[in-house]
Amino acid sequence: MTGVRATLTCSGHDEKELGVGNDEQLTMDLGVPVEQTEWGKWVDPDRRAAQVQKFMDYAGIREIPSEPWPEDSAEVERLDSVIAELFPDLVTAMAPENADIADAFICFLGELFIRFAGAHWEDYQWFGRDKAFYDHINPLLEYGFDTDGDTAYGLMKLMIEDYDPADGGMFSGMAEMLREFAEEYSSSHNGK
Repeated sequence: MTGVRATLTCSGHDEKELGVGNDEQLTMDLGVPVEQTEWGKWVDPDRRAAQVQKFMDYAGIREIPSEPWPEDSAEVERLDSVIAELFPDLVTAMAPENADIADAFICFLGELFIRFAGAHWEDYQWFGRDKAFYDHINPLLEYGFDTDGDTAYGLMKLMIEDYDPADGGMFSGMAEMLREFAEEYSSSHNGK
């Protein structure tokens, strides 16, 4: 008896003939929908991009620059004002009625660290709703150089509660952190 043969094409790459019994796995789309996890839904790049755009539209930011905003930029001042109005304290930031705009800002802030500090989102241990902006998930930004990551909750708490008003608004502190992390990321990848 001859083995079953199938042709596999992967994302536009060369076709490969597979036979049953090979060490390679053959998968088929049977048309059965697979339920996506809460994490999978949150981290979806299209969803996050839409949220980033939503926040940028709200804040009047046309685009993310090619490098972190300098300290005295008009965009940082605008973002300081917007953030102070939206999130005057952590309780307000975590209020259910602010969940969508808080998520949009978290996605925006994450995108900045992804672009400038080589970060990526990871699913982190959930410690309860009082320590997370989301039910059952706790997004963590893992940076592209040797430093500890930050949860979305941790970044928001840092921005809202630990900034020094003498140094500017809440976003000014995040912008400074972003510049420092971008420099550290660049140095770690350039061997300096």
